[in-house]
Amino acid sequence: MSQLSTSLSKIFGIIFVRSQDGTRLYSKYYPQLFAKNLLRVPEGVLTNIDVQKQFEHNIWEKGKRVGARLTKGSETEIFQYCQFNIVMKAFNEVHLFVLGDFEENEIILSQVINGIYESLNHITKEHINKKTLLENFDQVIIIIDEICDQGIIITIDPAIIIARATMRDTEAINLDKHETTGSSGGAFSSVFASAKRTFAQQFMGSS
Repeated sequence: MSQLSTSLSKIFGIIFVRSQDGTRLYSKYYPQLFAKNLLRVPEGVLTNIDVQKQFEHNIWEKGKRVGARLTKGSETEIFQYCQFNIVMKAFNEVHLFVLGDFEENEIILSQVINGIYESLNHITKEHINKKTLLENFDQVIIIIDEICDQGIIITIDPAIIIARATMRDTEAINLDKHETTGSSGGAFSSVFASAKRTFAQQFMGSS
């Protein structure tokens, strides 16, 4: 996968919502990197969880309109909402958004979302949906954390991301075969148990 330099490139947030109704599945924001005025949107201030959820729903609403022509997860749509450049992918049951400010390179944002998509596609064996995201929730979190550190983009190479998420050598990663990834151990997985239960409750609550 070809890459641009990601030096000093940053993202504001990564959001997963249900394709059916725009309900939050998982989101992570990095407000500390941005001016405080960027946090103020029509829904309110984005440090508030309820404001975040409404903001995410409204992004999903606009994404539905501008991305109506998307037919598969490998396609990416770029649009603007408030003071953000947003890239979107739509999978089975899930919409994924990556947010940057107006100054951020849209190509970099597209490469970030492609890195997330290819990594998720690998660990779920090309079946990205609510169920497989829940089953692989610990690796979903690690994938996001490996792509960026506090919002600063570190890597967008899916082979590197997958290797770190699965604790394997980069050369052992075959993005075409989607082989089964080994468990990283009970002690490691237990770190994510509480978050995974919360994630499951969100799914069941929005079924």
